[in-house]
Amino acid sequence: NKGVAMHKTHKPAGSPRQNRRLGWLLLTPALLAFGVSYLLPFAMALVRSFFRGMGGEFAGLENYADLLRNQTFLLALRNLVLLWCFVLPLNLLAGFVAALLCHRAPWQKHRFLFFLPAVLPAAATVSIVYDWLGRFPAEGWLSGWANSPVAGFVFALLVLWKGLGYTVLVLTAALSSIPVEYTQAAQVEGAAFGAILRHIYLPLLRPAFALSALLAVYNAFRCFREALMLGGAHPAESLYSLQHFLQNNFTNMNFARLEAACVLLIAVPALVGGVLLARVMRQRRRRGG
Repeated sequence: NKGVAMHKTHKPAGSPRQNRRLGWLLLTPALLAFGVSYLLPFAMALVRSFFRGMGGEFAGLENYADLLRNQTFLLALRNLVLLWCFVLPLNLLAGFVAALLCHRAPWQKHRFLFFLPAVLPAAATVSIVYDWLGRFPAEGWLSGWANSPVAGFVFALLVLWKGLGYTVLVLTAALSSIPVEYTQAAQVEGAAFGAILRHIYLPLLRPAFALSALLAVYNAFRCFREALMLGGAHPAESLYSLQHFLQNNFTNMNFARLEAACVLLIAVPALVGGVLLARVMRQRRRRGG
């Protein structure tokens, strides 16, 4: 009787088509919010980028050509690439070393300390930088750093400091997910720590490294408030960023150039991300086949 009662109260799962419909129905509010908040403004900017100024005169690709000839835009783009080249390898290297230390039992509870700079307000982190740099002699090489090429280097260190916590947390979680039997079996076979690092840790941590690299790139791009507080709206050339370029063109009401820049900054990373995602999905299908 108990089995019959359980059989009567059991509800069979819906068909795959019904589950898909339910999933899309639950996803509809988020898709509508995303479309209204992001896709619609992007579509409007895309259309307006082919017109001259705020008028109705069609300009074709003239705004994009003018943008790619603009020296300040190229300067901001160069600074962003240099920032990525500096921050990304150091972030992954320092984050991996810190994650290895945090993976040990005594350090396990202290890994969240690396995340503290990421949650501090921008004003607090910039104040810490000014206070730390103020300890150097006034006649040293850091004197007048805010208006010199050193400003870019200081900003890069600040970005590295604020983004290191994400890498430490991601890599520590990934290290904790590796079965202990792998390292124990390697140690029984006489493998040294370097061999375990090369043949167990690094291969299994590739997805975590990819996620950490993505977060480091994003964090370097979004630290604009710190750059604005360090150098103002018109900083030294080494500190000039794409956000400075966008803000200054908005202030000067150069909307045609601003819209073209926004379209490029959104469309190019989206295209690259789509190509990489398609490549990953193709590799998964080949492995599954």
